[in-house]
Amino acid sequence: MRKIDKLLCIIIAVVVGVATFFLKVDYSKIAAEGLTLSSIVLAVYVAAIIGLINTDLAKKMATTLSAPKSEYTQLGQLTAYFKHASAYAIATIIISSLILLVPEQQPDTPNPVIDILNQVLSVSGMMVYALNLLFLGLILRFMLNRQIWNK
Repeated sequence: MRKIDKLLCIIIAVVVGVATFFLKVDYSKIAAEGLTLSSIVLAVYVAAIIGLINTDLAKKMATTLSAPKSEYTQLGQLTAYFKHASAYAIATIIISSLILLVPEQQPDTPNPVIDILNQVLSVSGMMVYALNLLFLGLILRFMLNRQIWNK
C-alpha cells in the first residue's frame, strides 16, 4: 500500500475517533446501515476480484510496477487494498452486530459498564466505518484509473 494512503488511513482514523469520542456520537444510530454497507462492499470486492482473474488487464497489472521506485506491482497494490478493505468491512460487520446486540440503557437504571462498552463500540464503529468508506473510494479510484489506462 502506498505511504500516502497509509498516512491518510491513520489521519482519518484518529480524527474520526477523537471527534466521535468528544462529540459523543452514537454509532448505534447507523449500525444497521454499516452492516448493510459492509455486506454490499464485500460482495463488490469479491465480484471485482473474480472479474479480474485471467484477464488481460490483470496480466498487464501483474507486470507493471505501481510507482517508479515501488516494490509492488499494480496487481500487488490492488491485492493489498483488497486485503485492508475486506478486513475493515468484516470489522464493521462485527462491530455493527455487537452494537445491535448490546441492550439499550434504561434511563432509570444506569450501568457504567454498558456506558463504557457503548462508547468503545461507537468510537471503534465510526473509525472502521470511515475506513471502510475510504477503502471503497481508494479501490474505485484505482480500478477506474486502470480501466482508463488499459484502453
